[in-house]
Amino acid sequence: MAHEPPQRTDALIRRLADEAGARPRPHRAFLPRLLVAAGGAVVLAVLVVAAAFGIRGDLAAHVASSMYLYKAVAMACVVVAGLVLVRAAGTPGASMRLAAAFAPALLVLFAGIVLLDDQVPLTGARAVSVPICLLAIVLAALPGLALLLRSLRRATPTRPAFAGGMAGLLAGAIGALAYTLSCVNDGAVFVSVWYSLAIVATGAIGALVGRRVLAW
Repeated sequence: MAHEPPQRTDALIRRLADEAGARPRPHRAFLPRLLVAAGGAVVLAVLVVAAAFGIRGDLAAHVASSMYLYKAVAMACVVVAGLVLVRAAGTPGASMRLAAAFAPALLVLFAGIVLLDDQVPLTGARAVSVPICLLAIVLAALPGLALLLRSLRRATPTRPAFAGGMAGLLAGAIGALAYTLSCVNDGAVFVSVWYSLAIVATGAIGALVGRRVLAW
């Protein structure tokens, strides 16, 4: 039997829900499971970063600086957007307003580029800054991605690849937030470009894996 296009499936679910007089709502247990999975992802990401890359020696003195706060706040905004979208992806018929969810993160990243004078080049302070950044964030994200995909398997995603991609973006943002504990490249452009690229890469991994493991 041929599969219905995802758009038709979503439209049918929304129409049936409208006829029943209610919009689709997430399964009651999904949000707690998602939050537990995200919390586990944070713990695992910090452990991976600490074990594989180490915590920067001047973190205690640096944690209140404008550049560290910029990195942390920007990545935290992406984490929040990821939570919103993963929850929506596990709810049939829910709205997927990507631009609205990521708007705060994009505003913070843009404001940092405009307002912060960090003097850090795009390639970072060291020759290996870029490859280490990308590798660290993706590696820190993978254990959390597994937890998030597991939580989604017990939900009802109608678009497996999309749901997996959103889980990947959330896991990547958590990995990036954890990597701020190790990263010595306090540059707004560096963070905006390479952290974002690592998050997108993790999202692509999530989409590829989710297409298989989240399929009905």
